Amino acid sequence: MPTLPPFALRAVPNTLALGILALAAPGAGAAQAPVEGPRVVTLREAIDLALVHSPAAVAAEVNTESASAAVRESLGDFLPNLNLGSTFSNSSNERFDQTTGRLVSQNYSAQASLNYEVFSFGRRFANRRAAGARLDAAVANETDQSFVVALTTTQLFYDVAAASELVRVANQRLQRARAQLEFAQVRLDLGTVTRSDVLRAELEVSNAELAVLDAEVALRTGALRLGRQIGVSGEVVAEASALPSTAPALPALESLTSLAETSAPPVLSARASVRDRASQKLASYTQYAPSLRLTGGYDWFSFDFPPREQSWNLRLSLSLPLFDGFTREANLWRNQGQERLAQARYRDAVIGARVEVEDAFRRIDAADRRVVIAERGLALAQEDLRVQEERYQLGVATIVDLQTSQVALADAENAWVLERQTLGLALAQLEAVLGRSIEELDS
Repeated sequence: MPTLPPFALRAVPNTLALGILALAAPGAGAAQAPVEGPRVVTLREAIDLALVHSPAAVAAEVNTESASAAVRESLGDFLPNLNLGSTFSNSSNERFDQTTGRLVSQNYSAQASLNYEVFSFGRRFANRRAAGARLDAAVANETDQSFVVALTTTQLFYDVAAASELVRVANQRLQRARAQLEFAQVRLDLGTVTRSDVLRAELEVSNAELAVLDAEVALRTGALRLGRQIGVSGEVVAEASALPSTAPALPALESLTSLAETSAPPVLSARASVRDRASQKLASYTQYAPSLRLTGGYDWFSFDFPPREQSWNLRLSLSLPLFDGFTREANLWRNQGQERLAQARYRDAVIGARVEVEDAFRRIDAADRRVVIAERGLALAQEDLRVQEERYQLGVATIVDLQTSQVALADAENAWVLERQTLGLALAQLEAVLGRSIEELDS
């Protein structure tokens, strides 16, 4: 940040100097407990914490886990079902058992059964492909959501970083205004200016105090919002000099758009949805084909424990559905419609990725140039104020000329901060669209 001009440093009020000496004196404030300040984080730390605590990121991770479980479940369709069971019954009245010719009141039994679908006309393969496609879509959605959370966190982080610098800018403006007021008072006592100069200087001090108050409120509000985003109950501030001053080297626009059209998370998710719907439509056709199922079991039965009577059974059944109230047709029509919708969304995702990449790329280029312009304007405003201060001390310039230069310098300082914030957000937008960091693009 630019430093105060020499005139402002020379005109620091004596009361401020006395306050600094009092704070520097030995033992000053020894009886006061140290106050813990807000937590300071880097951008990478803020994003990592947000990905852990953000409900949206956690929900995307849970969806991926559910899709992975569905893939495992689809694999289980290729394996037989095995069940074991046992029963015991007892009654107060005895009954005649025709097999043994005895009166019995209790019996024991145990069963082992196996069920396996031998042939399903490709339904299980189609369901497995659909489950795999849903997992791919869930993974892409999780990546996309991660960068959405990262973009939101970056916005909050740069809001706090900019607010911190704007507080320093406002404090510098206040120091300049107070220095101007003191010098105007001295010149009034010497009779070289009128009372109007002092009143204008006092008005500038009031405006500067309001600017400091507004900047501090904005900083506290942004720090609390950033804390909530990363799961901290309290204020969190950005590290010093967090705002970027220049854009890194980027690949050509055509390379970025080609990358977005093939591997952007929304594109990958939409493509996986097309495969999912196509597999579900194929599974609908298998409902018109017969299925072959093998079942078998082994039983143990006795009126005494353990059961000793044994038996077994084996069954091979063929099922061919002829009419089910048009349920198969309705499922097929619905799946065909969902497939067309998925294809339309995929085409739109490809176009959208290209548009967003071009928009982010041009925003970065414009923001980079605006930072350079703002920095040059800041240097010009500093030099203009220096000249006006010298002219005012010589009695050549008026208080209006000096205050105009001071306000212009404050505006230039604010613009320099805000343009760097815009550049950082444009870079984060490009990362969110591509689903990868700027560092990964360079590698």
